[in-house]
Amino acid sequence: MSLVRCSECNARVQPPAALEAEVMRCNYCGHEQPVPDLPQRRAAIAARERLALEKERDAHANRQRDLDRREQRRSRRGTWMVSILSILVAPVIISVTIFDLPARLGFGSSGSKRLELIQAQLVSTGCTVLEPIDSEYADGNVSRLINVDPRCIRVLAAGGGGHSELRLELYSADGKQVAKTEGTTDPQLAYCSKTTQVLRYEIVVGPASKGRLSHLVLQCPK
Repeated sequence: MSLVRCSECNARVQPPAALEAEVMRCNYCGHEQPVPDLPQRRAAIAARERLALEKERDAHANRQRDLDRREQRRSRRGTWMVSILSILVAPVIISVTIFDLPARLGFGSSGSKRLELIQAQLVSTGCTVLEPIDSEYADGNVSRLINVDPRCIRVLAAGGGGHSELRLELYSADGKQVAKTEGTTDPQLAYCSKTTQVLRYEIVVGPASKGRLSHLVLQCPK
C-alpha cells in the first residue's frame, strides 16, 4: 500500500500491513489516525471468516457422511452374518425363540444385580451415577449417547444367560473410536475426557446372542 500523509505533521506514514489494524501511528509526531482503507480491511476480514466457516461446515458434513457410510457398512456386515447364521441354525433359532419369550417380555436375568454390586463399590470410591442402570432385551448391538464433562467416566455392561460375551466401544462425535474393551461377561470401559462433548457407547453382543442385558454409566474421579 502507498504511503499516507499524517494529518498532523504531513509526514509520510506507511499503513500497517495486518488486516486487523484499524489505526496507524506517525513515526515523527506520534499522531494516530484511522487507516485509509478501513472499510476494505473489515470487508476482507469478514470474507475470510465466512470462508473459514464454510470450510468448517464442509469438513463437518464430510465427517458425518463418513460416519454414515461406516454405520451402513457395519449394518450390512451384521445383516449378512445374521442371514447366514439364520440359514445354518434355523431349527435351533426357532426353538430358542420359543424359550426366549420371557426375556422378550422383560422377565429373567439381565445382569442388573451384578451391576448394582459394582455400582455400590464404585460409588464408595467417589464415583457418581451419570446414567442409571438400564435393562432391556437385545438381539443385536445397543448404542447410546452420553453428555460428558472434562472428567473421567466408566461405562459398564452385563448380560443375562443369553449373552455370554459382551464388548464395549466408545466413539466421539466425528465417529472416531476412542476406547474399547475385549469381550467378557461384564465389560468395563474407562475414559477421561478433556472437554465437554457428546460420546456414543456401543454394546457389541456376540453372534446369535439374544436376551436381556443391562448397562450403566458412572462419572469417577479418575
